[in-house]
Amino acid sequence: MKNEMKNDEAVSPVIATILMVAITVVLAGVLYVWASDLANNNQEDSPDMYQYSATDHSDVPDSGTDDSLFVLQFSRAPKDLNWANLNIQIIGEDGTPTTCATDAGEGNCKLIQYGSDTLTWEKSEIVHVIENGKDICSTAPCSLTIKISDVRSGVDLTGSGSVVVE
Repeated sequence: MKNEMKNDEAVSPVIATILMVAITVVLAGVLYVWASDLANNNQEDSPDMYQYSATDHSDVPDSGTDDSLFVLQFSRAPKDLNWANLNIQIIGEDGTPTTCATDAGEGNCKLIQYGSDTLTWEKSEIVHVIENGKDICSTAPCSLTIKISDVRSGVDLTGSGSVVVE
């Protein structure tokens, strides 16, 4: 006669439930850490990812109100920026801020862009900043402070901060 021992009992239902809950909690934690790390590393549209440089324009400023002041260009940009999301200000030696725009009205400085898309500041685009009815820099050399902000977040873009116009 064969003496077979059969054990029909498995893991108790209580232990099985505890194991399933533990595995689910561990998997949820791993997925949370992975997803939050992905979200933190993928912020290409963050203002601190954009850096610009400003260089003097070749024209010598005079007492007129249409002088070419300087040139702006991205030194680092993951993608193009919409002009509607940017606030560009120039602060002259007198401390008065002047807002610059692509569609500048009287008394502002104007941005002349040379890219293919008029709605965005493209990664490799050069932008000329000129006076538009307001004498910002009447005698050379004059020192101008530049402030470019992302209006969505209120964060300033990193860049030249100032330029001497000669």
